[in-house]
Amino acid sequence: MTSASHTPEQTLITTVHLLERYGVIDFNGHASIRLSDGRILINSADSLRCALTPADLVTVNADGSVDEDQLRPPNELALHLAVYRARPDVKAVVHGHPEWSTLLTSAGEPYKVVFPQGAVPGNVPVFDSPRSISNTETATAVAELLGNGKAALMKAHGCVTVAEDLLEAAVLAIYLEMNAERQVRCAPLGGAYEFSDAEVEGSRKGLSKRALYEKCWGFFKAKYNLQ
Repeated sequence: MTSASHTPEQTLITTVHLLERYGVIDFNGHASIRLSDGRILINSADSLRCALTPADLVTVNADGSVDEDQLRPPNELALHLAVYRARPDVKAVVHGHPEWSTLLTSAGEPYKVVFPQGAVPGNVPVFDSPRSISNTETATAVAELLGNGKAALMKAHGCVTVAEDLLEAAVLAIYLEMNAERQVRCAPLGGAYEFSDAEVEGSRKGLSKRALYEKCWGFFKAKYNLQ
């Protein structure tokens, strides 16, 4: 069920396929792994996220340079580089454009915990700009906003989640989107019930467990018939 027995390449491909099918990643969006030698493995800019293969992956040097025989990395590679520079503990980054999270920030609404798993990403700040995170200045600002957290949203743009591996980063992105969907859908009904601080803490403590991340990961792998 876990990605532990898979190569980094296999894990990255499965993650992108899973998140594309769930709706976190679309024709854009990317996920990356920090390799043991400090380089970064990421899907290429021009790859079809729904049909990603090993030939679509790019290995980027720690300074952001790419060898001549490599494909073009995503335009927002700067986001991954900035997070990895700021966070030695992070080994995986996901950046997507999920529908419900984007609707939430487009409406100017802050992320609120309205669903137990929605507490797991922790504090979720919003970067107050929809612009592409394609340069060092913007990427550094997003990384600073993220701080030591697990997730952030970009206004009318998307999300970023970070973790020690891609399995957890992907599950955090799914939890974030599940919560945002409930928050947006409840708005016409008078708004969703917002968890109290005690309920948020209890949910986070009870649900921030590896076995539960693996359960979510395994469910969607099976649902989408992924290897």
